Amino acid sequence: MAKLRHELRRARDRIELALFTGAPMSGVEVRRALEVMAVELGGDEPRRIDELGTLADGKGSRADYRDRWGVAGVRRFVSAGGATIYLLAVETFPDHVNNVYLIREGNKVTLYDCGSQTATSREDLRRAQQVLHKVYDEPLGLDDVSDLVLSHGHIDHFGGVGHWQGRGVRVHVHEFDARVITRFEERIIVAAMQVRVFLERAGLDERTRAELEQMYVFTKSLFKSVPVDRVLVDGDAINGYVAHHAPGHCPGQVCLQVHNILLTADHVLPRITPHQSPESITPWTGLDHYLIALEKFRHIGGVDLALPGHEEPIPRLSQRIVEIVDFHRARLEKVRLACVQPRTIAEVADAMFGPQPGYGRLLALEEAAAHIEYLSRRGILEIDNLSELTHVANPVLKYRASA
Repeated sequence: MAKLRHELRRARDRIELALFTGAPMSGVEVRRALEVMAVELGGDEPRRIDELGTLADGKGSRADYRDRWGVAGVRRFVSAGGATIYLLAVETFPDHVNNVYLIREGNKVTLYDCGSQTATSREDLRRAQQVLHKVYDEPLGLDDVSDLVLSHGHIDHFGGVGHWQGRGVRVHVHEFDARVITRFEERIIVAAMQVRVFLERAGLDERTRAELEQMYVFTKSLFKSVPVDRVLVDGDAINGYVAHHAPGHCPGQVCLQVHNILLTADHVLPRITPHQSPESITPWTGLDHYLIALEKFRHIGGVDLALPGHEEPIPRLSQRIVEIVDFHRARLEKVRLACVQPRTIAEVADAMFGPQPGYGRLLALEEAAAHIEYLSRRGILEIDNLSELTHVANPVLKYRASA
């Protein structure tokens, strides 16, 4: 279903761009190209395709369609303080889409995240520039950016930073993720060392450990370190917009508040929950930090709309936060029940997520470990093979639910 969603998005973007920039096309052609995929996906997709077909027939309001759905991955929002925010959907890796945000207030243009360094990511930004000028009549755009705020140190959000830094754009990143940008190669190697220890303790065989570690280290070839202009802390302002520290998913994640609109990056997402990994690998990750930061944002004042780093806008931020907390509480209980009998992290991951191929195996292990770590800190889980820790250098840890 996810692959179908991306196929529809690509086809729809091409047709929308053509229609809104003057190419002739009939409603029959639009529906023939998109209707089957839209019906299979369901939700709002059939309605959107029907409206697009109506536009192709010369009927309906282009402005209404543009304001409701966006055009070719670009949507416009206006804050209570008069800032215009454009959501730019960018495919950063195959079938993986990020929301990059262009914020224009007067003659001041700020970019929040920049996508990856892939050819598809760059092409999507070039297309977005065309849409900004030709569809939204925006006088300023990507060529006018003065400041780039990186939400956090995951490569789909920051991988393209070298392009912007090379153009003289000022780069801002939180102090906990600055090293990811400025000393990427060092960070990958040090983190890989921690991953190696983690995988040994998780209970995987040597071959699987080596395969997963190699996948992790491979990413060091995807990015070259660049300097940053400013290191952020919680509460700092960039062009008048407040950076709120939101650790958990990543140590230095920041959400950017633009008046009454909060750009939430991966901290709060509308349909999925961001990946969690234990602090034993990277400090300031983990479920403890994540839930504390969620509670902070549940009480943040003056926010009417949240715009996430992936997927769709979130109209009710507090409600979505409650849903995410409930989800993790339920997962914690599943982990506790899985440990009625002593289990390794690998066994808990298998019980929770089933067999996972490739890099998905590492993600499942980290997610399970983050929840085990949370329960262990509270004495809800305990180490069953404690005696091994006194004479084995790095033993496989087995956890059981406390009596």
